[in-house]
Amino acid sequence: MPKLRLKRTLEEEAARRLRKERKAAKRRYPRDDHDERYPNCPRHHSSHETLKPFSSRKWASDDEDFIGSEPADSSSGAYTTSCYPESESYRHASKPDYEAIQAEMEEQRFREKISMAFDEDEAFDSLEARLNSFAHVPMHWGGGHSNRTQPNYDTDAFMKLDPMSLDEEDYAEWIRRGMYRKTHVQEYEEEERKKSERASRRAREKAIKAETERLGREAANDRRRRKGEKEYRKRREAIDVYHGRWKKLLSTQSDSLTTVGFNDIPWPVFPSEHDRKGSTSSCISLEDLTKDAISAFLFMSTSSTPLSDMKIEDAEKEKKDRKDKLRETFLRFHPDKFEGRFMYKVPQGDQEKVRAGLATVVRALNELVTES
Repeated sequence: MPKLRLKRTLEEEAARRLRKERKAAKRRYPRDDHDERYPNCPRHHSSHETLKPFSSRKWASDDEDFIGSEPADSSSGAYTTSCYPESESYRHASKPDYEAIQAEMEEQRFREKISMAFDEDEAFDSLEARLNSFAHVPMHWGGGHSNRTQPNYDTDAFMKLDPMSLDEEDYAEWIRRGMYRKTHVQEYEEEERKKSERASRRAREKAIKAETERLGREAANDRRRRKGEKEYRKRREAIDVYHGRWKKLLSTQSDSLTTVGFNDIPWPVFPSEHDRKGSTSSCISLEDLTKDAISAFLFMSTSSTPLSDMKIEDAEKEKKDRKDKLRETFLRFHPDKFEGRFMYKVPQGDQEKVRAGLATVVRALNELVTES
């Protein structure tokens, strides 16, 4: 708060004028001419006159007890108020002016009231600052473990923040950036244009990347679809080959010269990948005759929807188709029936292997019948 400069009283103003007049008189009349202009002033007589001997005093005696300076007489040029010319303003100031004193007192009371009002404002300001001191604690005051995130100064969202919610460092940066935008309009517009171009470029790159990913997904789906169709065709061909080989095997049942080995029997599983297309024999081992492989072969063309989720009519039809396929396969691989039909055509070295394969297929079929 700046220092208050109070108005001078009339007495103070008169004394100030007197001091100024005396200083001006000293400047106008140098020290050498002082004795000529003021002969009654004893201030400089000591430097021009020879001091009188101590014994030359009028009252000097051997037994005098008087101690003090010599009393000045009227003719010795003692210092009087007539040394300097009497100031007119000083003679005027010696007379009290009661109206001026009353006005000065009222002025003083007014200034005291103003000072008290200032003190009250300062008190209220300090109280408000003390109450709001913990509203927004800066990060470096809050300790090193503060979870407050540092705002990004490079974004326009920072300039849209409420300055009352910022700490000292962020508020200084907020002011600095605001002033920079006002004083560097062209640079700010150029920066905004470049920022818009960068945003547009990023948007284009993002759109291109999204389109590339979409095309890649579509291509992958198309490859999977074509692969599935190809696999489906291969399995349908394998099923057709299976039924065709069974027809051929049943047609040569009366031909005693034809031999039937383990690989000549059409087993109810898909052949391996290395089997030649359209081959009359397959390279299948006993390990390939599992329940899952047989189920995948027999029920490939049926719906993959669970029976509990189907309609009643569709579920009944699906059950009937599965039972028919299981019954047909069970009749073909029944050990007693196969033994009477084809075992005499199987070479001695493959008979045990063929019997083991028949038993494996029959066990898998019984499990599938139980599950159905």
